[in-house]
Amino acid sequence: MTPRRTINFTICSIHLGIFIIWLIAWEQLFTKTGYIIWGSSVLLGAAIFILRLRQSGKSIGNSDRLLGLATILSILLAVISVFIGYTVASMP
Repeated sequence: MTPRRTINFTICSIHLGIFIIWLIAWEQLFTKTGYIIWGSSVLLGAAIFILRLRQSGKSIGNSDRLLGLATILSILLAVISVFIGYTVASMP
């Protein structure tokens, strides 16, 4: 396995771990440490994907596509979480 694929799969595993924690024990994710891990993984995943996209042009590998998809889904999960938080906070 190449270092490129190893990095991609490692970041995807972190995204998957965040999703599992979000489903099982969301309270642990909404702490200062959870925010740091979540934000760092999203920023790192997006930065690596954009860097690889610029280097490779339009031909990126499957592991790069997987990294991009996992990063987008992690961002979507954050947006859904903010929406849920505002909805619950506005309830009487």
